[in-house]
Amino acid sequence: MRREADKLLRDARTGVLALAILKILVDHGPLHGYGLRKTLSTLTGRDPPETSVYDALKRLERLGLASSYWARGGTGSLRKYYKATPIAGEVLEEALGELSRLMGWLLCRETG
Repeated sequence: MRREADKLLRDARTGVLALAILKILVDHGPLHGYGLRKTLSTLTGRDPPETSVYDALKRLERLGLASSYWARGGTGSLRKYYKATPIAGEVLEEALGELSRLMGWLLCRETG
């Protein structure tokens, strides 16, 4: 694959991963990073890189779509949990609708 195409696909995966994480937080409630990775793996059949998941979570926090807090997990150790903010569901639906329209156009477009 050409370097340019690879870069475009990496950028697209980054955005899609953030949307997938946001959907999980909206649908399942608060989760810690490891729980998010396991849920993503179960739902997609792929293990997302740890750094990619945490980068996406930071991005969602910067956008005001996720927030984090520390709490004790099942083993009693402190874990950082992430949860969707009140506007997250509405923003997610808007973004998914636009992505669906764009992907429909890209994949089903008429050729010249």
